[in-house]
Parts: sequence; structure tokens; C-alpha cells
Amino acid sequence: MEKKWEYPNELDPLLIENLKVQTGLPETVIRLLAARNLVTKEEIELFLNPEKASYYEPFLLKDMDKAVSRITDAVVNREKIEIWGDYDVDGITSTSMLYLFFLKWLGLKVEYVIPNRESDGYGLSKAGIKDAFENGVSLIITVDCGITSVNEVDYANSVGVDVIITDHHEPDKELPAAYAIIDPKRSDCTYPYKHLAGVGVAFKLIQGILIKNEMSPKIISEFIDIATIGTAADIVPLIGENRKIVAEGLKHLENCKNVGISALLKKLNFYQKKIRVSNILFGIAPRLNAVGRMGDANRAVKLLLSNDPAEASGIVEELETENKRRREFDTDTLVEAIRIIEDQDHFDPVKDKAIVVANENWHVGVIGIVASRLVEKYYRPSVVISINNGVGKGSCRSIPGVNIYDVLTECYKLELLEQENFGGHDYAAGFEIESGKIPAFKAKFNEIITKNIPIKDFDQLLKIDLKIGFEDIDQNLISILNMFEPFGTSNEQPVFASDNVEVEGEIKIVGNKADCNYRKQKVKENHLKLKLKQNSRIFDAIGFNMADKYDRINDIRTNLKIAYYIEENVWNGSSYIQLKLQDIVI
Repeated sequence: MEKKWEYPNELDPLLIENLKVQTGLPETVIRLLAARNLVTKEEIELFLNPEKASYYEPFLLKDMDKAVSRITDAVVNREKIEIWGDYDVDGITSTSMLYLFFLKWLGLKVEYVIPNRESDGYGLSKAGIKDAFENGVSLIITVDCGITSVNEVDYANSVGVDVIITDHHEPDKELPAAYAIIDPKRSDCTYPYKHLAGVGVAFKLIQGILIKNEMSPKIISEFIDIATIGTAADIVPLIGENRKIVAEGLKHLENCKNVGISALLKKLNFYQKKIRVSNILFGIAPRLNAVGRMGDANRAVKLLLSNDPAEASGIVEELETENKRRREFDTDTLVEAIRIIEDQDHFDPVKDKAIVVANENWHVGVIGIVASRLVEKYYRPSVVISINNGVGKGSCRSIPGVNIYDVLTECYKLELLEQENFGGHDYAAGFEIESGKIPAFKAKFNEIITKNIPIKDFDQLLKIDLKIGFEDIDQNLISILNMFEPFGTSNEQPVFASDNVEVEGEIKIVGNKADCNYRKQKVKENHLKLKLKQNSRIFDAIGFNMADKYDRINDIRTNLKIAYYIEENVWNGSSYIQLKLQDIVI
């Protein structure tokens, strides 16, 4: 799909000039900062040095005081508590972090539960609560789940088990009758930052306990690496408090003290090296996620809790094996999904504004990944449903401008979904559905999106941060751009654009990647590698998955428009500036 370039609005020249004087930064950098609405010297200072920012007071979160008091009582009374997590990276890290803190610093008798994705499903269950009660548990603390568990919490109350919910998902109109509910998205919560991951909410709970019990605030730094992995992996906005957590945590990961994480970093060849968010997203997170997708996520928790290097190395090998198996499943599922979309549903990019695809016995552990891949391919909100014994489990992913949770809410109002069986947020959600209702759901899902979302929102936008010339690119710019990290949602890596660019020398096609179309055609070499010239400046460039542009670029070679990231590439101990192409217009 062709991308539509969107250039930034014109900035006030006087503002730019004043900020240049106040900060001493180059105009290129000032323009990038101003485009991110950083328009004072103080805002720029905190953005470029996020470790200097302050955490918000944890007791600004609704019910934090109640939760901390109840946990303190549990410590005094030597109660047995249970942490109830989720099977994704956010839930795994939240569970591990609270368990380590409770065990080491509070001396609590603590257990944890991570439900099985296939047999147990998401969130609290009455069966699990019954087991906890019979095992002497008097307090359950949820992490990254629980905000919609109305019936389950009522059951817990009936058997005398208190529940503290910590979550970051969208609440329904009716909140569970829990002892305390900590969720920044509660309508009655005035916490100034709404975008914490589940592990971020658990992190704030630890901060609250430290303050209440007059413990050293430095203790929190023991858990910043785990909080960073969960926050980065959950694709929450990397601005505000999330930016501070991740910026600090990435530095801790470079000299990680956690035995399990260290074993994983060694396997990935990241140990004692500079860690970026991309290393978490494409290295650490898929392996932690894999065991939950393919079976038992408790293995990932066990890794993060391990103090034995040999044990940790063994678990890492399990994660690696499961991740390879997961890749095979999601590739096969994607191929089959595309076949259904194009051959059976006859997808029309003009008429169809959403994708819903269902099939028997797709592995539920990979349907979320496949939904994301379909969004990448078609740039449409996508739902993938696995049907088993008459019940469909669906996973949804969306595009900017389409709040997938709101769409599911409309489907619920039409009695296509059950309230307790769907949940999520703007860009990702999940649900269960009777298989017989899938055709009606598919039609209504597409209709709701088509009627309510402006046509322009279905254009795949490439947002250009700044138009520059090659003469603006130097090592000083690279150094300052490094201070823009960590990159992620709401703080994307800057995209630059340049005109009148020409190819210098030979264009190579490199790489080794299978083309993910349903006919399983193989494209052994799929990336462009070339040198680009503007005036007298020449830079190496690479365009991933752009081999299809080779013939046209090679024929024309001049007057190209390019959009790109500027990166420092290291090879054989030497570093050089490389342009990572995002688009080429001929």
C-alpha cells in the first residue's frame, strides 16, 4: 500500500530562534523538539535528560492508600497472599516484580498464579479463587488484569478472600466490588498520567508501600529493569512517566543484576551492551511471550525469579525452542489467513475498512501476532478468531483513529459479545464469541468502522518530522538524536525527508526472507542496499523489504524523494552513519 507523506505544521520562527539561543542546540534539533510540543528550555532539558524528571506521588492514584494499608496489615498479620497475573510480558514482569519485592523486602508468604492461555483463559477465575481460599490465601492482588472481573470478585468476597486489583485496561461502567482498585483509567482517578502499563501500576504500588513503611526509596531501583521490559513490551506511550521508567531501566539492563534476565541477554548477545527498546521488542519480549503463547507462562516467571545461573540458562533454552515453534505457527496461520481474506472474502481495499477472519483450531497463542501482521499488510483494523468446540477466541489490533475497544463495546450492545468475555484498549483487545454469531459480528464490525471512521484515517500516513539536506547530517546530530531515546509510541524515532537525491554506484539486493504471501513464494533477497548522494554528500542506505522498488530506482537513479531514519551503524569495530529508508518516491 502506498504511503501518504504528512509534513509537520510550520513553526513560529521567533520561537525557534529563542530556543536556539536559550539551549545552544542546532536549529534541526530545535525544530524536532518543537514538533513534539517541547517549547520551553525546561521541557527540553527534562526530555533530553529523563532521569532528572520526578515520579508522580503514588498516592495520587485512586485507592492506593487502601491497597497499601491492606498489604501492610497482611505483613503484620503474617497472612498468605497470592499474585494473579496475565500470560503476556506485561503480566509476567508484573507478577515477578511484586513477588520478588514481597518476598525479599516484606517477608510475606506469597504465591503467584499465571493462568494457561488455552485452558484457563484471561484473568481471574472462580476455580482459581476457590483453590486460593482452600490453600489459606486471604488476599489476592491482580496485576495487568481484573478490572472487568465483577462476578469473580463477588465470589471472592463471598468466601472471605479480599481482592486488590491493579490494572491499566479500560474499566466497564460497573467496577468490581474489590477491596481496592488501582487503575489510572478509572473515571474517578485523577492521577496525572494515564498511560502506565500493568507493570507500571505495580511499580507505583511498590513505591507506595516503600513510602508508607518509611523504607529506602532506593529499593525501587532493584526492580526498574523488570518494569522496563514490561513497559516497553506492552507498546504503551513512551512519554511522561513511562519514559522515565524505561530510560532508567535501559541503563540498569546494561549492567543487569537479575540472574534470569542476564542469562537471556547472554543468549541474545546483548549482555553488558547498550540496550535499546528495539532489543526488548524483537529479542527479549518475544521469548518471554513465547512460553505463554505456546503453553505455560510460569516458565518465564521462573526465569525472572531464578538465582541459579545454570537453571536460568536451561529455561532460556526452553524459551528459545518455544519461540522458534511460535514463529512456525504464526507463519502458517498468517499464510492461511491471507488465503481466506483474498481468495474467499475477496478483500477490496476501497470497500473493506476492516478485516475479520476466522478458522477452526488456529493456535490461540499466535492470533494476536497474526492480527498485527494483517494490520501491517492491509492497514485495516484486523480481527483473527480461532474456533474450538463452537467457541471463537478473537484477538484484535487496530490503526490510529480506530479505538478497537469502543468498536467491541458497540458489538456488545448488539448482543454479539458477552460483557465478561471482552476487554482491552485503543489498539488491542480480545474477546470470546459463539461461533454461530461470527458472520453477524463480522458484518457489524465492518459496518461500525465504515460508518464512524473518516475515509482519510484509512490512508497509511508516513509522518515526516523534518525536511533536511544531507549537509545537515553529521556526528553531532547523531549524538543529540541518541538523547531522544527511548523511542516508542508517542515518541517515535524522527523521520527525515530529502529531495533531489541520486543513486551513487551499484544497487544491491540483500537479505534472506520468505515473502509472507499465501502462495508461499520465496524471495531470498528482499532488502535494498545502496549509496545515496545529494550534492557532494554520500551516505550508505538500506531499505528493508524494498526489493520490489529495485527496477524503477535503478532505471531512474536521480531526483528521488526519500524518507528515512538517521542511525549510527557499527560493523567490525568501526561506526558510520547510515540512512534507514522508510519510503522512496520516484
